[in-house]
Amino acid sequence: MPWRLAQIVFIYDSARIRNAADVPRSAAELLAWARKNPGRLTHPNPSNFLGATFLKQALYDLAADVSVLQAPATDESFARITAPLWAWYDALRPTLWRSGQQFPDNGSAQRELLNDGEIDITLSFTPAEAAVSVLAGKLPASVRTFTFTKGTIGNTSFVAIPYNSRAREGAMVLANFLLEPASQARAQDIKSIGSVNVLDASKLSAAQRALFDALTPSPALPSAAELGRPLLEPHASWMTRITAEWQRRYSR
Repeated sequence: MPWRLAQIVFIYDSARIRNAADVPRSAAELLAWARKNPGRLTHPNPSNFLGATFLKQALYDLAADVSVLQAPATDESFARITAPLWAWYDALRPTLWRSGQQFPDNGSAQRELLNDGEIDITLSFTPAEAAVSVLAGKLPASVRTFTFTKGTIGNTSFVAIPYNSRAREGAMVLANFLLEPASQARAQDIKSIGSVNVLDASKLSAAQRALFDALTPSPALPSAAELGRPLLEPHASWMTRITAEWQRRYSR
């Protein structure tokens, strides 16, 4: 049963990047921005899921034929499709925080760098992370959220019942509860966890839609239009190979 959507977003501090036109909307623009602002960008170590997804997102933006990413990677397709990624990253790495010689361990550590003013842009797989973090005092109120023009990678969280479950009926009650409009609305509220709901709004009653209309607003929240349609996750073999290749090329 699906219960939560996720999608890559970028978060920036509008107190430091004051002009919205300067916000990079592609991998190429991100490189150009980083060259103009050395040391103000980083990403989690690719041994972390979010760090590897940063590379996958760049690959999506740079690859000539993204349809190949839905098939298992072969030696030939991997070398051919990722060549632009490594050329891009070779240029990007020296511009990163601490000259690309050190990386935050995970998304939380990267968020702390943004909050401390050490970097200006971070990324998250939770579209509401900026808004939730502002409420929690973990980011300044000046942070905002953006995505790439071509879109960003998204996925879905599910709950499932094991084949040997001893409490199938109870598990189905939980799954149904998670899918209830009231539960989905509460989870989406940034005062709760800021999940993106999985429901089709056109199938909800007026009273059910009102639950979502009443959610806590925030200028750090991206709209549905700003998020756009999420890009499919590449086949898992791409992530495995990208992580291994990054380690081979750039780890000490």
